[in-house]
Amino acid sequence: MNVISLFCGCGGMDLGLLGNFEYLGTKYSANPFKIVYAVDFDEYCTQIYNNNFEHKCEIKDVRQIDINQLPQFDVLIGGFPCQSFSISAQNPPRLGYKDERGMLFFEMVKILKEKQPRAFIAENVKGILSANKGKAFPMIIKEFSDAGYKVQYKLLTASDYGVPQKRERVIIIGFRDDDDYKRFSFPRHIPKDCKKVLRDVIIEEANNDSHLFFSEKAVAGMMAVRDKMNKGRVMSLDEPCNTISSHLAKVSLNSTDPVYFADGRFRRFSTREAAAIQSFPDDFRFDSVSEGRQYKAIGNAVPPVMMWHIAQSLAKALDYKTPIQDITIPTIEELFPKASFLEIDFNAVKEEYPEQITENHINIDSKLDNTKNVLVSYVPNERVKLYLDGGAKVYYTGKRFPRTVALNKLYYFVPYIKNKGIRDLYLIKIAHVGSKSEIVDGADPNDLRLIFELEYIQQLFPDYIPHKLRIWETFTDTTLDAIIDK
Repeated sequence: MNVISLFCGCGGMDLGLLGNFEYLGTKYSANPFKIVYAVDFDEYCTQIYNNNFEHKCEIKDVRQIDINQLPQFDVLIGGFPCQSFSISAQNPPRLGYKDERGMLFFEMVKILKEKQPRAFIAENVKGILSANKGKAFPMIIKEFSDAGYKVQYKLLTASDYGVPQKRERVIIIGFRDDDDYKRFSFPRHIPKDCKKVLRDVIIEEANNDSHLFFSEKAVAGMMAVRDKMNKGRVMSLDEPCNTISSHLAKVSLNSTDPVYFADGRFRRFSTREAAAIQSFPDDFRFDSVSEGRQYKAIGNAVPPVMMWHIAQSLAKALDYKTPIQDITIPTIEELFPKASFLEIDFNAVKEEYPEQITENHINIDSKLDNTKNVLVSYVPNERVKLYLDGGAKVYYTGKRFPRTVALNKLYYFVPYIKNKGIRDLYLIKIAHVGSKSEIVDGADPNDLRLIFELEYIQQLFPDYIPHKLRIWETFTDTTLDAIIDK
């Protein structure tokens, strides 16, 4: 499949997408993708890129691209700048930008609207989730949706995929067609005993490079405030490294930058170590530019190994047979602790869907549709009895529910009974925004909730079975087939 790569940098994302490289003794096989056009505005990153790939990257501002001249392509990828978004003071509010960098995101959306490729992958920093007090990200998702795409997103940690770095990045993936969207699921974690740590990539010869070590004056200054300010972030060799950044050449002991403690002295990582921390293979060349430029390019890159796993999942969704390891997926609570965007704006939903969000139909005697999405949710103690005999008719959520969820995808409901697990299956007949007073006598009628009107279908299992409660994931990527397979 043909791919166009925007904001490609030095090529970490592109290398992972293509595959066919070796890293720390593991061979990452070729993926069924071909990059037919790559572009970046940074001439130094482009120089590194062009020294490592047979196809060449063009130095250009994406706003200068003639969309009509782009080659035919199936997938669009890119990590767009996010620091410049603003929320325009309109009703309803709209996504805007503070300076010209913020416009680049809309160029990606523009290409999607005009060319309608089969899929896209966008990458960004974790901070995009909380940008503009959590308001920007839902609007970014809406822009992609309005371009004609069904969108999934997730915060991934690079160390969960064989990268010796605790780098967190938001991955947004969109599909033009329903079938592709339904087949896709984010890559699962590799086994714990296959994960990599800093010890795996430290180069002992770098300890002989005097210019990597901090001066005695810098060390003395750091030590004077270390206890009070938690400075001098020395990395453990037996854990993945903290996130490395684009200013590695100017790493300071008085910042949060990760550093290495070798032979009683503090030093920064060499460019080759930094590249390995990012999971670049040893034969990926950076030496065509200055050391400072190398550090910047490496720090800004997407880890190729993490991207390789994402590409494998994408290839599988697009009908290519690729192996996906059966590893437990983390809960959304683990991925987004205390995330404000997990609270749905019921007023906004009610305004958009004044009557109901979704209405589902089923012939109870007919075969179940294993492709439909399921909401698995914890049942409050006071309502458990209603579910023990399949007698419950109505269920409501609390206020914590992602406001960007495609609520009209929900079809089945599986109650999670405390100290028991899951067993029974219900049809979500109607979902609407209502009041807690519909369920609880005397409750505040202005306390809006999400209400599900249910119809009992059958028992899925002879008895209750354990289930890892992942309520915030089940509505987007858990199908009935996934539940039954348990």
